[in-house]
Amino acid sequence: MKIFVLSLLNSVERRENVSTLLNEHQLNFEFIDGIDGRKADPHLLDLYNEKKFTYNYGRKAVLGELGCYASHKLAWKKCIELNEPIIIFEDDFCLKKGVVQALSECEKLIDDYHFIRLEDSNKKPQYKIKSINGMTLLNYLKVPQCTTCYAISPIAAKKLLHKSQEIILPVDVFIRNVWMHQQPIFSLEPFYVTPGTDISIIGKRKRKQKKSLATRLMCIGYKVRNIVFNLYTQGLFFLQNKLR
Repeated sequence: MKIFVLSLLNSVERRENVSTLLNEHQLNFEFIDGIDGRKADPHLLDLYNEKKFTYNYGRKAVLGELGCYASHKLAWKKCIELNEPIIIFEDDFCLKKGVVQALSECEKLIDDYHFIRLEDSNKKPQYKIKSINGMTLLNYLKVPQCTTCYAISPIAAKKLLHKSQEIILPVDVFIRNVWMHQQPIFSLEPFYVTPGTDISIIGKRKRKQKKSLATRLMCIGYKVRNIVFNLYTQGLFFLQNKLR
């Protein structure tokens, strides 16, 4: 699979670090020039629905969050344009020995599962889907946040793009709300990618406002719908495994 790294054009030091890390593992890659939301691009702001974002998340968006979301949309469009699965990195990560094997095993699975997280996460409980050459494919009951590294197929990219006509949540929170886009989220463990330690360029997030009763009930509804969707997904794979 081709590897793409989301990075701002002027992030020279980050790009140098990315090149060093991936070259050490002999992994070819291309940069996708990310969108700097801090510049308040009018088109980007047109996508932002402040009312829905605040209602859904308890605060207004930071401009950098809008740019991050729009940058991932560029990667999803690239996936569809190529009509093949790709790996997407953000430009602040660390790699462990074994990452090449993980990417290789992921390539064998992506056409069947469509969205596979490759970054470290300790979220439990998880449901084991299958084992492959010492690695385990899992489905989450509660999907973690963060979008440091994942594999995505054109099928999943189309689902995410279709539900991203407006920005109403941070991109990682949108992805974890699987009921919104109907794309199950998987992970491949053990993890060989971890988030980096650089200071985020998204900007300082504002504290969430005190949520109204209606918003708190809505958030509970979101969580319930996510759990129901993930349980449904796990049930399907359980039945498939039993029928084999």
